Amino acid sequence: MHNARVLASFATILVVWGLNYPFIQAGLSYSPPVWLASLRALTGLLTSLAILLVLRTQGQIDLRQKIAAFLIGIPGIGFFFVGFWTIGETVLPAGEASVLIYTFPIWTLILSLPVLGDRPTPLKVGAALLGFAGVALVARVGTTSPTGDLVAITLLIVTGFAFASDSVLFKRLFKGDQLLRANVWQLAGGSAFLIAWASLAEPVSAIHWTLALAGAIFWIGVLGTAIVFVLWFTLLSRYNAASLTAYTFLVVVVALVGSFFILGQTIDEMQLVGVVALIVSIYLTSRVEKHSTRLCARES
Repeated sequence: MHNARVLASFATILVVWGLNYPFIQAGLSYSPPVWLASLRALTGLLTSLAILLVLRTQGQIDLRQKIAAFLIGIPGIGFFFVGFWTIGETVLPAGEASVLIYTFPIWTLILSLPVLGDRPTPLKVGAALLGFAGVALVARVGTTSPTGDLVAITLLIVTGFAFASDSVLFKRLFKGDQLLRANVWQLAGGSAFLIAWASLAEPVSAIHWTLALAGAIFWIGVLGTAIVFVLWFTLLSRYNAASLTAYTFLVVVVALVGSFFILGQTIDEMQLVGVVALIVSIYLTSRVEKHSTRLCARES
């Protein structure tokens, strides 16, 4: 990723995704979690549709592909990536939540073998194991007595798995500009599911409409879902999935720094060790991908 436009796109993804965490936590002060997730997904859907109309992309998808994207969006966007994420952040600090969700590069590495046919090397496997050790430290497994936080930890790790599954499946099913159109359909599926979920589980009257809530929805919906998803799927159409996601460890750093300055949250020393382990694991994965790319270039 050396092209200036690509670097700018990825820098935008890192900053916006990293700051999603404190903005979600801020939004939870004014809205129940599932309604906040619904507002995020719906705002992202409408903005993504507007972007698609402006860009006038050429990649068409047929009815079967639209249905597939819609159905993927129900668990991928609705049930896990947005819903579980928002619920998990009602319990855990934003910085800690970001680390648990960003196990998704490790899940991407694992899922790329059966879905995309990418074979992991021993170093990749070792990096994945180091990453899981980092997750355990961040989650304080074995360092504190069991608490209800384990539920939130599980939800956030499942969220990371869901995002990895979503990215790998989209990489397999759609090509080029098709990814952008499929993204609109998956957001439609996720939005429909979340609105139905929120309507049954939480009263609309619990939403306190304020400028602070509007600002949070704008960030996580327009920027953190629509704009960034367009950038993400554009990059995903051009680069190896495991290699691309390996760079997103920087999102954790942005989230932790943003949470410190915006919400005043910190992490303890043991969790910091876990963060370092997770970052090193993903860095090693990235180095392996770069080495494999060089070998392929030489062989060709």
